[in-house]
Amino acid sequence: MKNERRNEDRYCFNLDLHPDGELYLLVDERTIEIWKLLDISPFGTCISINEKIHAGSTVTLQYHRNADVMLAFGTVAWSGPENTLEEGAGFRMGIEFNKDKMPLNAALFKTITAPITHLNQVAPEVQGRVSANL
Repeated sequence: MKNERRNEDRYCFNLDLHPDGELYLLVDERTIEIWKLLDISPFGTCISINEKIHAGSTVTLQYHRNADVMLAFGTVAWSGPENTLEEGAGFRMGIEFNKDKMPLNAALFKTITAPITHLNQVAPEVQGRVSANL
């Protein structure tokens, strides 16, 4: 039985915070721009693009920021239409990153989330007060 990872810890993006840089999905010989990065973890990601990619397809996530290019290799775990009424709504999909490339996956995760996660950190003195009140 396959281990379900959609309930694992991940970083979720909202409409106001997006990663710096550009994200692309490489499928066969095509390069597809990623509309939205919905969440990411070292194990996988949820994205929106403008076309359906079938579950089981082998894909590469490519991240460009400044002069750096990072890659993560994976497989489409599920894919379906966006749950939205926006014109030209695309497709949402979950990608499971290859486990044998975990150092690359973790590096991509840290690079994408590092500029944003500092906005969500709680100061140590506040964190202590919150823990004491629990």
